[in-house]
Amino acid sequence: MASIDAQPQPTIEDLKLLAEVSQLLTSLDLQTVMRQVMALMSRAVGGAKASLFLHGENEIDWDHIFLMRNLNRDESIVALRTVIDAGLAGWVIRNRKATIVYDTESDERWHVFPEDTEPMRSVLCVPLMHDNHVIAVLTLAHPDASHFDTHDLDMAQIIANQAAVAIRNAQLFHQTQAQQHQLEAILRALPEILFVLDHRGKILLINDGVLDLLGSTHPLDRSALVGHMLGEFIGDEERGHILAPVQRIIDQQPPGGDPWTFEVRDDERGRDYQVTVGTWATGHQMQGYTLLMHDITTLHDLHRFKDEMLKIVSHDLRNPVSLISSARDMLELDLEPLKVGGDIPQYLKIIGQATERMDVLLDELMQTGASNQRQIDPEDLIRTVVERVRPLAARKQQRIDMTLNLDQIFTLVVDPLLIGEAMENYLSNAIKYTPKKGQITVNAYSDDSRFHFIVEDNGIGIGTDYIPHLFEPYYRPPGTQEQGYGIGLNLVKTIVERHRGEVWVDSTEAVGSRFGFWLPLSP
Repeated sequence: MASIDAQPQPTIEDLKLLAEVSQLLTSLDLQTVMRQVMALMSRAVGGAKASLFLHGENEIDWDHIFLMRNLNRDESIVALRTVIDAGLAGWVIRNRKATIVYDTESDERWHVFPEDTEPMRSVLCVPLMHDNHVIAVLTLAHPDASHFDTHDLDMAQIIANQAAVAIRNAQLFHQTQAQQHQLEAILRALPEILFVLDHRGKILLINDGVLDLLGSTHPLDRSALVGHMLGEFIGDEERGHILAPVQRIIDQQPPGGDPWTFEVRDDERGRDYQVTVGTWATGHQMQGYTLLMHDITTLHDLHRFKDEMLKIVSHDLRNPVSLISSARDMLELDLEPLKVGGDIPQYLKIIGQATERMDVLLDELMQTGASNQRQIDPEDLIRTVVERVRPLAARKQQRIDMTLNLDQIFTLVVDPLLIGEAMENYLSNAIKYTPKKGQITVNAYSDDSRFHFIVEDNGIGIGTDYIPHLFEPYYRPPGTQEQGYGIGLNLVKTIVERHRGEVWVDSTEAVGSRFGFWLPLSP
């Protein structure tokens, strides 16, 4: 019978060691796993010193380094870069295989640092591989030459295979924890109130803003709230609770789609919120809801303050307007017997029309917030606005022409006072910035879905750089000579957008400008 070379058989100690290695898979703390891998590997092959570091795709995890020498972080980074560039660990990474240095004095792969006081003569270096990538490198050293043999190398590779899985699991857990902490930090920094709910309305995640909303002040209550149903904080008898609309959405189980956005007021705390409810899904399966509540109390308070101020101003302006109107009536009565001719009767008529219009404007201010939209004839509105501004154009000997292609039957529902103000603003600006004897043209037409209004002039025009800013509040192009405050065009934009329309401008310096807007037609 031919003889067969006897292979070393694993000892009881080897089997016990492998059992301990397998237990590493149950540990998820990365630092602990790395220390245990080094200790078990040193026991297995009798290493006197060990080093272990984690290696990514093309970089080192500088937060997880264990070296043979006692170095600070900066010194460790310098030393590790050296052995990767010109040492044994770098050779193992590049070749992706374990190796033994039987005598460091005759193997140039071993880098000797000048400050080493305990020279190592024998070294074993093993890559820890996962998914065909080197994720860590373990180096074991001994002061005696030829201390390690091929049996030690085989044993080290067996241990490395299991240790790599344990380290990778711990890495993933560490990354998940880091992401969780990052998410928690972001949530804590959010000024909004945030709920994440499952499809039944169970609370999965909240931030600290929820505590104040639900009347809690202790930070630990945040984790205690998770797992409860949202409906528990509403109550059947409190359907007016600010979370009740959210609960109704959950109860109806609508299909996922665009987020729901609405406003609610917490009368008890005097707070206003804009609420956005969206859905979140795994694949194509809707899993639950995200609820974001943005505090808009300050904005609403400003709106309420503005409305009150407008009412006060309109009330206080009514007296001087009434005096002007009365004085105009008295002048007309006094002049009537004198049969005064010329322009005076026309001026009195203009004053009367202006005061009547001012009365209408003051009424509108008094009813701020109320909807005054109704179906109108746009041609009548345009002609009325043009007649109002003709006296201004006449002073500069300007001509106003109208091209109205509005024969098509359509329905336009707007607030005629506001849209009239927008039209008049365009026209008064054209008159203001067009020289004497200039030409102004009003165009209006409709297509299948929109009403279009355009004012064109041959005035001074506007520079290209300034056009994007024209509708911003209080903006006036540099060098503007005409008096103004820069709020008219912004008012036009606000009015048109309130009617779901859009403003636009096209202008060339020294040639003229075209200002326009469109409004959607009613179905």
